[in-house]
Amino acid sequence: MTGLALRWTAVSFERLCMKIEEGVVHGRIGPVKTEYSKDELPLDPDVATILLEWKRKSKGTGLIFPSPVTGYSYDASPIQQDWIWRAGWCLVPCPECGAVPGVACNVEHRGRGKKNNIPVHASRRELATKNGLGSVGWHTFRHAYRTFLGELKAPLEIQKALMRQADISTTLKYGQSSMENQRTANRMVVQEILIRRSMK
Repeated sequence: MTGLALRWTAVSFERLCMKIEEGVVHGRIGPVKTEYSKDELPLDPDVATILLEWKRKSKGTGLIFPSPVTGYSYDASPIQQDWIWRAGWCLVPCPECGAVPGVACNVEHRGRGKKNNIPVHASRRELATKNGLGSVGWHTFRHAYRTFLGELKAPLEIQKALMRQADISTTLKYGQSSMENQRTANRMVVQEILIRRSMK
């Protein structure tokens, strides 16, 4: 998990890029897995503005996202279990308390440590799982990012570089096309066939 290991020294606001050199595994910072993971990535100007604001608030020392408890890196697993999975379950309405998608349930649920995690009724979790939203995790963000890149028609070589992958075949395993994009592509093929047929 590289985002949890990002340091301010890895970000160049002048050049609008960041250098990925470290990752976190089980709360420990170390080198990234492969040479392809270790790369310089573009930093969007709007994201840079948000990061600069965060740097002012956080006093900009060491890690960009340090744990307020330890001052060191977070462990990715508890974040996924207590927050990301639960946020995924909240993508469906709650049949028990009526909470709409995107809103937590009206129930107190204790999470790890002293802070509450996202409260979710068991019936909502079951409904989310039934609708394929029961395993939203860190990897979901990579699949979504690749899907957006595909829908915006970014060349495959650019997608591979942004995903920091060694081979395009790996990149192609991520994401999926929306039904609208599939419909448009299919329509183009059908129209081409019909036009050729009418010319015979």
